[in-house]
Amino acid sequence: MKPVVSEIAVEFRDVFVVAKLDVNYNPIKTAEYQIRGTPTYKLFYEGNVVSTILGAMPKEKLVERILVSLLTVIEPPLTDEQTDSE
Repeated sequence: MKPVVSEIAVEFRDVFVVAKLDVNYNPIKTAEYQIRGTPTYKLFYEGNVVSTILGAMPKEKLVERILVSLLTVIEPPLTDEQTDSE
């Protein structure tokens, strides 16, 4: 999954930050984030874990799961209809 995650990091660099944690050298953080297996993806928003994605999967599916998770924490911009009615 490393090459896939690297591709996602480059493609979405203006949308979100990708960081990697080596679980073998960071047992305290591994325990703190309750990482039981790899790959485990923790999605953060404003410093809080908002979603966890477990397991290997095709790039397209991983991107889809990331974007769906992002939609749960960001507010979409108002449409013209919403701004006109106020």
